Amino acid sequence: MHFPLLEVADVKIRPIEKGGSDRKFYRIRCSQNQTLILVKYNLEREKNRHYVEIAKFLEAHGIRAPKIYFHDAAEGLIWIEDLGEHDLYGYRHDSWLVRRAFYESALDEIIKLHRLPESVCEEMKEHLPAEFNAALYRWEQRYFFNNCLGRYFKVSESTRKELAAPSQFARNRKTSRKFATGFGSSRFSIAKCHYPERAG
Repeated sequence: MHFPLLEVADVKIRPIEKGGSDRKFYRIRCSQNQTLILVKYNLEREKNRHYVEIAKFLEAHGIRAPKIYFHDAAEGLIWIEDLGEHDLYGYRHDSWLVRRAFYESALDEIIKLHRLPESVCEEMKEHLPAEFNAALYRWEQRYFFNNCLGRYFKVSESTRKELAAPSQFARNRKTSRKFATGFGSSRFSIAKCHYPERAG
């Protein structure tokens, strides 16, 4: 991809130290007020190849996602819109009044996705990851325990093993279900108050 109107010497490239699924992100500053994001993905990981199609699907149905500027499938490169340097984690110390607006904004986009008719979603099946079955669930659980609880919250290995034990995990799951039910009801009430036409 070429940028004939840009001076190469003025272009600044900075890696973004956050990624996932063998994807690396770089912020490309083309000028003082113009930036974009370069994504480099691992060609050997099948699901990375579907990143662009999923993004286009979301955009086509009015669900907010970074705009795709260019995709080089042979090299595993994607040029996408830069939505800024601030993320939800950066607001973790702010009051709930501040953070709540961000959570509600994200949930509003999820509501749009879940309201799409099944017939529309059928076209995306081939681009979606593997079925979320028991094996994948266990992998996600281990990843959460090791990286979130272990690396971030510094929970000891013995405690993580105790939490992962079948009997304890069953109790945790019941608690999580109660929380999810309560949270879902609260979100529905919020939607009903602010968007009465959505409550039906």
